[in-house]
Parts: sequence; structure tokens; C-alpha cells
Amino acid sequence: MLKTLKGKFIVSSLVIILLTVGIPLMFLMMQFKDNFQQRSVVMLDTTLDMLDFGLNNAMMLGFQKNVQQIVNKIAYNENINHIRLFDESGKIKFSSDTTEINKNMFDIAKEHLKGKKSDRRTVKLLKNEGVYSAIHPIENKPECKNCHGDSKNVGYIDVDADLTKAEVKFYTGIYHMLFLAIAILLFLSISMYYLFSNFINKPLQIFVTAIEKIRNGDLNIKVELNKKDEFGFLSRNFNRMVSELKRSREKIEDLHYQDLTRADRLVTLGELAAEMAHEVNNHSAIIMSRADYIQMESESNTNLKEYSKDFEVIGEQVQKIAKITGNILKHSKKLKTDFNEIDLVKIVDESFTLFEHILKKRNIKIIKELNIGEAKINGESSQIEQVLINLIKNSLDAIPNDGTITIGIDKNNNNKFELFVKDTGIGIDEYSINQIFSPFFTTKSADKGTGLGLYIVSNICKNHKAKIICQSKIGEGTKFIITFN
Repeated sequence: MLKTLKGKFIVSSLVIILLTVGIPLMFLMMQFKDNFQQRSVVMLDTTLDMLDFGLNNAMMLGFQKNVQQIVNKIAYNENINHIRLFDESGKIKFSSDTTEINKNMFDIAKEHLKGKKSDRRTVKLLKNEGVYSAIHPIENKPECKNCHGDSKNVGYIDVDADLTKAEVKFYTGIYHMLFLAIAILLFLSISMYYLFSNFINKPLQIFVTAIEKIRNGDLNIKVELNKKDEFGFLSRNFNRMVSELKRSREKIEDLHYQDLTRADRLVTLGELAAEMAHEVNNHSAIIMSRADYIQMESESNTNLKEYSKDFEVIGEQVQKIAKITGNILKHSKKLKTDFNEIDLVKIVDESFTLFEHILKKRNIKIIKELNIGEAKINGESSQIEQVLINLIKNSLDAIPNDGTITIGIDKNNNNKFELFVKDTGIGIDEYSINQIFSPFFTTKSADKGTGLGLYIVSNICKNHKAKIICQSKIGEGTKFIITFN
């Protein structure tokens, strides 16, 4: 029950009601009870004092026969229920009910003797009889010992005072109040349940149902609450938010379709490039073999000897073409997923072959900071090479001309290998730096970037349990750091 908002509300409300109403009411009832008890105790004390004084005078003056009259006169008080005088053995000597004389207190009023103290006055409430009962010891004074011997007490006075009408109503009303309190709590619980269900829980359930439908992809949902309260305000803004979400999803789906179409074209272009590279390799091999043959002939043929240098240049250029197409073919193959021990230093040295001509053409300088002989990690060499190629390509796109790309490997304070690629390019702004690893995010023009390069880099790093971070400022260049575990 306490897991739901409804249950929490009802239980909390009841607890607050009990604390704010029940506790003060309990203290008020206790105060009434104390007041009634004090009144009865005062009345009993006064009656006992009168009896004690009257008995003492009668006994001292030798008027023992007047004791019964004294008992009868005091018993005329409408609030006095009963008066008895009994000795140590419990035998009743005098009583406002003369039929009890010579009977034993233990037989007719045993309940009155519970808690009796032989040397002090005691007062207690007997709920089953509806009276306050007081037992008062009659002290055996020196002047009384001639007749009563050396006993401590001559006897005892038992006085019972009836409960007043107010007290009777109070004590019977306690039970009525308990039933009334239970009824009120039930009424409040039902009322709060009804109010909460209709004015709070019902609108909330409408929103919960709507949110669940949105979670399942239904953005055509609308919450119709034509109210002027907070729920009405919430429903209007909720509907506005859903409409904006729907428009945003349509835009995202459109952009996603465009990106997928572009990615599909890139895949097709990649396949064509691989096929073209294969065909170029075939023709290059033919040109290479023919050039080698003519160069060999030039050594014995004086007419061709003067072209020997030209044939050598042709062979070198064809080798460069074969090297470029070979790299294209190498990177068009599907990446392996089996990991083994590889050397980062070796991979760094092999990753520049695709970009040598571009670096020379644009006068971009490469600096290698390999502060370590070898860096062995567990991974897949072609994937790490793809990471480096993507990062170097990004650096080339960020450097207009006459810049520097620095690639380094070192160990950090935790004895882990760090591979970094740093350039002196234009840098990345603060907003974009948080988006660069997202798929299809790019700040380049359509003919230069697809937004997949750094996304692929990020996934390869995750596969190698490596962490990649980017540090960049506009106008100060960019640095990517990859930390291998």
C-alpha cells in the first residue's frame, strides 16, 4: 500500500490526524479523569476526617452507642454509598447497612480490602461497583489502650462514594468515544480516498497511461483535461511537449533516412573503389612487367639505353600505384575480431603509407614521439590501424596547409600505454566536442565527412576496453588520447 502515492497520502493523513487530534484528546481525557478522582478523594478525605473525629469524641465521652448514629447521619449524604467499621479480623462492627453488622468484610466486600495498608489511608476506584472506596485505619491512641490493648489500630473505616453523573457519563463515554474515533477515522479514510481518487489519482493515472503509450512509441496520444487547475495546465503543456517530440522524431527519421542513404552510397563507393583498385592492380602488374622487360632490353640495345632512366622512373611510379591500391584493398576487407598480442609502435610506423603523398603535397609535417621501444597490447592490428587512419584523416581535414601532426606513445602514471594524435588545426568548439563520437555527427561539408569516422573509432576503443578522450580549443588544435588497459 505504501508503494503507491494513494496509500502514502491516506496513511500520512491518518497519522497527522491521530497526532494532531488524538494526542490532545487523550491528554484532555486524562485531565478530566484526574479532576474527577481528586474531587472524589477530597470528598472521601473529608468524610473520613468527620467520621474519625466523631468516633474519637464518642469513644472518649463513653457514648459508644452513638457510633451507629454518627455512621447513619454521615451516610445520609447522597454521594456516600456505604460506610463500614470493622476490626482487624474483618468483622463488621458498624455499618450504614445494618444487615451487614457482625458479618466479615472478606465475605461481603473482599474487593475493598485489596491493597489495604495497615498504617495509612488508601483510596481506589472500583469500576465494577462504580464507586471510589477508601480504607482508613483508626489509630490505637494511648488513651484508648486501656480498652483496646496494645494493638496498633483499633479498627478500620471503609467509606464508599458513588460516582457522580458526570463521572458515570465520562467513564461510559470513554468507550463511546473510542467507537466514535474509529468511526471518524473510517469516515475520514473513505472521504480522503474518494477525494484523492477523483481529484488527484484519476488525472495522474491518465498521465501515467499516456506516458506508457509514448514509451511504446505512440506519439499521437493527447491528454484531454479541460480544467483550470494545475492538472489542466499540466495537460496543455504535456500535449505541447508530445507534439514537439513527434515533430522532432519525424525530423530525426528524415535525417536518419538521409544518413542511411548516404552511408549506403558510401558502401557502394567503397565496393567500387575496391573493385577498381583490384583492376588497376592487374593493369599495373602488366605495365610493371613490360617496363621491366624493356629496361632489361635497354641494357643490350643501344637505341633503348638512353631511356633506361625513364624506364626506372616508370617502374617506381607503377610501384607507388600498386602500393596505394594495395592499401585500399587491405582496408576494404572485413575486420577480424580475434585479439592477440600486437605492437602499437609497429602499427604507428605502418599507418602513414596511405597519407605520404598528401602530407608532402600539403607540406604537413609528421612528428613521432615514440618514447618507448615497444608497446605490446592485446588487440587486433587492423582495427587499431583503422583508428589511427581516421584520426590522421581528421587532423588533415582540420589543417589548411603547413601544419604539424604529432603521434606519440608513452606510459601514464598507472603504467598503462597511451596513444595520442595531436594536430595544429582549427580546433573544435565546446558544443561539438561533446557530440563528436555520436553517429553521423559532423561539422564538415557533405563532400568531406559522413560523421561515422569518430563513431567507429569510439566503438573500436570500446571493443579493446580502451578509453578515448578529446582535448581541443578553437584556434589551438586538437588532441585525441587513447588509454589502453
